[in-house]
Amino acid sequence: PNQILCGYYNAHHTSWGCNYDCPRGNSIKAFALQAGLEILAPSTPTRFGTNSANTIDFAIVKNFLYPYEIHSISELRSDHKTITPIFFLQYSIPKYPGKLKTNWKKFKDGLKKSEFINPHFVNTAEHLDSIACRLEDEIINAKISTSNPVKENYIYHDSILRELNSERNLSKKMFQTYRDLVLKRKLNKLNKQIKKLHQKIETDAFTNELLNINATDGTVWKYVVPFKKKTKNIPSLNAPGGIANTDLEKANFLAESLETHTHTVYSKQYYQS
Repeated sequence: PNQILCGYYNAHHTSWGCNYDCPRGNSIKAFALQAGLEILAPSTPTRFGTNSANTIDFAIVKNFLYPYEIHSISELRSDHKTITPIFFLQYSIPKYPGKLKTNWKKFKDGLKKSEFINPHFVNTAEHLDSIACRLEDEIINAKISTSNPVKENYIYHDSILRELNSERNLSKKMFQTYRDLVLKRKLNKLNKQIKKLHQKIETDAFTNELLNINATDGTVWKYVVPFKKKTKNIPSLNAPGGIANTDLEKANFLAESLETHTHTVYSKQYYQS
């Protein structure tokens, strides 16, 4: 059975939304860690002082794997709020048809914390059946709580691109066999079509990805991170007038170098013509 202790503990600790830690809160926190308990607290304070707001009403559970909601409700006309925990005990975790990856270390640690009855104290068949059912539930719950679905990598290949690749490979094989220039021209034409179609597919995919960016699911951060990285510093350059160390000196040297190189290439083309 699930063990739930809910009440007014008058204990302050930052773990459940208080502004400071008190001795009673430290004792409850230490006891919860040692006994494998979980503290469920509402997201809003339950008591309001003159210049403070703290959460001193909460629930303590053990091996509780069901979904829950806990709220603080100001039904009393005082500085103290009541809490209303809602537990979905009839909830059933849906079966995932795909692959699951289990953290077996956490799985074993979770089973070690479970309390099992010594089989030597079993006297009846009904008692043995209840112990077996409880053991089965413990194993299933530990497996579910330590497993995550594995995302499968689906690689999409465009049908037109696949047909062009097949035709290109056939033309390449025939050209290598017969060395016909007609086959060579066909091969070059197919290569250009494949390259153009591949660029179009990549552009469309990137456009759709940009259109589907959402500010709430963290996809924007994927495009912001590269811009937050520091650019690599350009080392000192050996310029004709000396060593360029500052950014302005490096920029002037690169500009002069590009101007000289461009002027030289243009002059050669002019005299050759």
